[in-house]
Amino acid sequence: MPTGRVKVFHAERNFGFLTTADGDEVYVAGDQVQGGSLRSGDEVEYELADGEGRKRAATDVTVTKAAPADNPVGRTMAEPPMWDELEERERQRRAARRRRR
Repeated sequence: MPTGRVKVFHAERNFGFLTTADGDEVYVAGDQVQGGSLRSGDEVEYELADGEGRKRAATDVTVTKAAPADNPVGRTMAEPPMWDELEERERQRRAARRRRR
């Protein structure tokens, strides 16, 4: 069975997309998921089938490793830097430029 990761899944609309091991995207309908709903970041196993109106669709999708509960999108995002930190970076960049001259 091929494996992949859930790129995005819209539970309210009951569909989503998987990213395969080779980087392609595959459509997945909510009724093809075994044992509940998917979340972004879940690792899954699936079967490939020709979809109606689309090139490939996943069927018999099962979750092999769930995404962390505290990170529902399956990726981490850093907090944006504070204004003081940005000013300090700019000050250091300008000082380095003056030293090079």
